[in-house]
Amino acid sequence: METQKILFESLIKAEEHFEAGQIRSGQKLVNEVSRAMKSEGKVSNKLRHRFNLISAQSRYFNDISSFATNPKRNEIIQEIEALIAAPIENPKKHANAIHGLQTKWQQLDQSSKPAGREQWQTFKKLTDTAWEPCAQYYEELKAVKVSNAKEREQIIINILQYTEEKSAKWPGLIELSKYLSQQFQLWQNFAPVLDDDFIKLKTAYQDARKPINDQIRAQENKNLKLKEEIIEKVKVINDEDTQLCIQKYQRLKRDYQNIGPAGKKNEPTLWKILNESADRFYEAEKTIANDEIKIIGALYKELGQDGFSLSKTKEQLRELTKTRKSPEFLKIQKAIKSYEGKQAEEIILQKVSGYMDLPALLESEILANSSIDKDILKALNKPAYHNNLDEVTKTVVMMELMAGIESPDSDKAIKQLLTLEMLQNKFSQQVGETEKLKGLLITFISNVKAKKLSAAESKLWKRAQAALSVLAKHLP
Repeated sequence: METQKILFESLIKAEEHFEAGQIRSGQKLVNEVSRAMKSEGKVSNKLRHRFNLISAQSRYFNDISSFATNPKRNEIIQEIEALIAAPIENPKKHANAIHGLQTKWQQLDQSSKPAGREQWQTFKKLTDTAWEPCAQYYEELKAVKVSNAKEREQIIINILQYTEEKSAKWPGLIELSKYLSQQFQLWQNFAPVLDDDFIKLKTAYQDARKPINDQIRAQENKNLKLKEEIIEKVKVINDEDTQLCIQKYQRLKRDYQNIGPAGKKNEPTLWKILNESADRFYEAEKTIANDEIKIIGALYKELGQDGFSLSKTKEQLRELTKTRKSPEFLKIQKAIKSYEGKQAEEIILQKVSGYMDLPALLESEILANSSIDKDILKALNKPAYHNNLDEVTKTVVMMELMAGIESPDSDKAIKQLLTLEMLQNKFSQQVGETEKLKGLLITFISNVKAKKLSAAESKLWKRAQAALSVLAKHLP
């Protein structure tokens, strides 16, 4: 049953080749399936029906190939007839034209089925007639064909020598395939040859290549067996720990990839079987991942709801191991970051709100506002009342400098002085922004005139409020 399944898949692959225009590849697969079915004996009706359908397609393409090739040969015959009817005055050009048509004919025989007997005899007779006007040049071209034949003979000798030198220890099949390809390109360069030499040389060339082709197939078969052995090892992996199974599979997969090619027709099937043998490991991993996705979804819905605990949610997310790069995990991470940002903004806004009316807390008996720094609360509880408007103004201008707010022109001189001081102290030991802001607020409180701010002090405090809104994250 397994063999018939593979044969069925080969037929599907052959049909895909036909659809892609890869006719020869498809026909090879059809021929292989035909041989395998004969060897198998009895096969299912489903397989037989499928084979008949694809086989009919293959025969159709054979007919199409003949229809495509024969008209080309007929065109060559018509061109020969045209040369006979109207010979070219220059014998050399006439001979070259005939030579070109002969080359085309031989290349068709090389790349497709040989011409039929009747078609060949017609071409041969017409060619002989076409040569008559340029008998002298014919002898020259004959010399070229004889030279080409010698070059082809040398290629055959080179291939035989290569085989003799390498057969004791054959190179890898990739090197062998490359060598044959190079020799074929050389072979194609030396055309045409005399008709009498063509078949003889072609047969000798194919015979010379045979030992190398046989070795290529032998190495492919060896690689095929090695890859099949690795696939069998994958099939028997059965550890309880799925991750351990995957690790073993990945090691075997690397070994598989280090083996050379097993033949173009075998590689797709082998690769498919290898991957399917490991699917069961990844299915278990996929189940765990799906369960984690569900957990992430539930946590996402709970985000920000009543009873929601950010620390508990983060702890649960840390326990997830299969979905850390999933879109769902990244989405909830982004949502948590946004939630934390909003929480931080709310805290800052609450803190700013607490600082907006500091002067109203002067000499207050109950100073329970926890968002305000204790040293500032202490200054509010026992204010010094130094009544120094210049010092108050200076603190406000400094706050505006820190916040990047433009001070009124009336305070331009103070601003320049403070800017100079800041430049002079740039490289000296500096306190942080929060400590600096704390000192400025205490200075402001200590230098007002009385519990109730004067009009000038109130105006300055409004400027201070604007600066504090900008400096919210630095509030003590």
